[in-house]
Amino acid sequence: MTDLSVLALVGVILALILVYAIRLRAVPMPTSAKAANEIIAYIPNDTRAVTDFGSGWGDMALAIARARPDIKVTGIELSPIPYAISRMRSILAATPNLDFIRADYRSLDRDPGDVVVCFVDPRAMEDIGDVLSQRMASGGIVLSRAFAVPGWQAFGEVPMKTGNDRLYLYRIGSHKPGIVA
Repeated sequence: MTDLSVLALVGVILALILVYAIRLRAVPMPTSAKAANEIIAYIPNDTRAVTDFGSGWGDMALAIARARPDIKVTGIELSPIPYAISRMRSILAATPNLDFIRADYRSLDRDPGDVVVCFVDPRAMEDIGDVLSQRMASGGIVLSRAFAVPGWQAFGEVPMKTGNDRLYLYRIGSHKPGIVA
């Protein structure tokens, strides 16, 4: 490859990231190992399946899959470059309990499992709330880093030790004020 072709390839990659960041109203953000471990501690022991909405570069999903090999972990990401990097990282890490799907969580018709984790731009949180209200079974847990789901009642709001973020904990069935599961 010539220097010019490498520069062109980098330009295309950056353009794709930018186009999807604008389209999705979110920039894929990495999750540190310390923050991931802090969130993993809130995943109940009897959990069978976890979905990471907007999995970005795959940090959180990969950390869960490594820490909890008993759990089926799925990362959902629409942006092609972070998705491709997540897939490569998953293959290199040899984590058979981890899968990444390139899709829009809003149109993907599937059960998100027992626990959903997310660290998504606050402008998308209402959409996430709508999707999970429709698709997640009563008793399911939602762990949202940094941003609350509008109109939902958290059963826990925990300041994270790894930064200025808060972790919002929700239980489907009692996540809306006035509803008791």
